Amino acid sequence: MRFGQQIALTYVIRALLIPLGVVNAVIVARWLGPEGKGALAAITAYLAMAGTFGSLGLTTEATRVVATDPSRTAPLLANARLTGTLTGVAALLILLGLFGVLAPSAFDGVSFELLLIAGLALPFSQIAAQFNGVLLGLRRVTAYNAIDAVDRVAFAAASAVLLIGFGLGLKALVIAATLIAVFRMVLLHGLLWPESRRLRPDLALLRAARHVSTRAYVTTLMSFLVLRSDIVLVNGILGSERTGVYSVAVQLAGFVLMLPMAVGTLLFPRVAATKKSDNTAFTALVSRHVALVISAVLVLLFLSGTRLVPLLFGPAFQDAGRALLILLPGVWCVAMQLILANDLAGRDYPRLLPIAWAVSLLVNVTLNLCWIPVYGIDGAAAASTIAYALSFLIVTTYWLRRFPGIGAWRLYFLSGKELRRIPDRLWQVFGASGRAHPE
Repeated sequence: MRFGQQIALTYVIRALLIPLGVVNAVIVARWLGPEGKGALAAITAYLAMAGTFGSLGLTTEATRVVATDPSRTAPLLANARLTGTLTGVAALLILLGLFGVLAPSAFDGVSFELLLIAGLALPFSQIAAQFNGVLLGLRRVTAYNAIDAVDRVAFAAASAVLLIGFGLGLKALVIAATLIAVFRMVLLHGLLWPESRRLRPDLALLRAARHVSTRAYVTTLMSFLVLRSDIVLVNGILGSERTGVYSVAVQLAGFVLMLPMAVGTLLFPRVAATKKSDNTAFTALVSRHVALVISAVLVLLFLSGTRLVPLLFGPAFQDAGRALLILLPGVWCVAMQLILANDLAGRDYPRLLPIAWAVSLLVNVTLNLCWIPVYGIDGAAAASTIAYALSFLIVTTYWLRRFPGIGAWRLYFLSGKELRRIPDRLWQVFGASGRAHPE
């Protein structure tokens, strides 16, 4: 399958999943209310933060290694079980320790029981993340997308059955999420069989991963904290009810980012496997097309966001519409940066990537601490947008200077000829002729 077809397949699956995600978000918001929705958002954010701290950059390294040498699949999977279990358990213990020290100030609306139940998913999620990285490195895009689809469909089904069908609450939904994490890991073992049957880790391979995985780890950690620190800070300062309202804006913004995240994720192993200098022109081509799609979606959200949010989620979430509008420029910046950052990661993971996100994190946290007490969730949205824009400017400036043959115009704007060719490209991907998308 050519890269254009991989993107098209991924885009179609993500496009089909977005309405499902919106429906699930509406069900959770309406049945749990702002406070319950906020508690779930806080649990999800803390869990993701713990998982990111414990990832050690090994998922990215697994993708890079397999993309360049598929014969290492079996030892990488064996290593994933070892490191995923150890880091997952460690992350859970640290998270529970933080709860004991900081609760209830930073964990408003979240009980120790809920955090423990949710945290039990961490070892399984850590293993599954590395297995997913191997799937990506092997270019098994259909399986990679299927895992994501099964995960989202299962959680949406659990929300509908448990909340609507049985009238249960947040605890039941958290238990379901943990069970889904276990199922995802088992499913990945089946998809990667027989390589996944190896049990003996390859410690030499694990030691060799330290150089690149360290940079990948710092970059992933910093970028995650920039993207999720606002939820944690809103929960700690304003409480779970306002977190629930703000989480709707963040969730809708996340739906927009599904396409560029998927495209950037697919671009990374392609660049890692070839590292040709002429890949810059291809990256620019991908960037231009993503810019067109994302810009169109954001314009639609800008025109309809303040009316759409209360219509879908109810009057209690009215303020989320305004926060979403403030987030939109930052969403565009994150979307476009994801393409260039994954291109750079596939080449040599330059030091600039973790530095750019570290600077943005410092700005984001500082502005959030200053603005959330004064402006509430609008302040959190504004702080995030400024941080996203700063990171975008740093990475884009570096990329353009490193590859001077590509101008800024060629990164973000399709030519008239390219616009006219879009119908033909779509036909090449989806048409009955089965011709490959040109690279």
